[in-house]
Amino acid sequence: MMKTRNIVIAITLATALATVTPINAQPTDADNGKKLYETKCGGCHDTKVHTRPNRIVHTYEDLVSRVRFCDNAAQANLKENEIFDVSEYLNNAFYKFIKVKPND
Repeated sequence: MMKTRNIVIAITLATALATVTPINAQPTDADNGKKLYETKCGGCHDTKVHTRPNRIVHTYEDLVSRVRFCDNAAQANLKENEIFDVSEYLNNAFYKFIKVKPND
């Protein structure tokens, strides 16, 4: 019984870790992110969504995922590095999440 429980826990943990959005190992450009945000994202919402008390973004990984979601929804066609630039801008300006880099 205990062995089965440990196997289930191990599988659950492995699945959870496999679905985590990786942190970009490349340098990001928050200034470029701000420009992209102002030109590509400002048509759908203003910056108040980032400071509302019931926001749905709680980690840096959530933020990157949300930027990807919004990019797809708005059909902004951001490149991968631009997703991280926008995420970096938003994190610096509003969220202040600590980013944990993967082990090299």
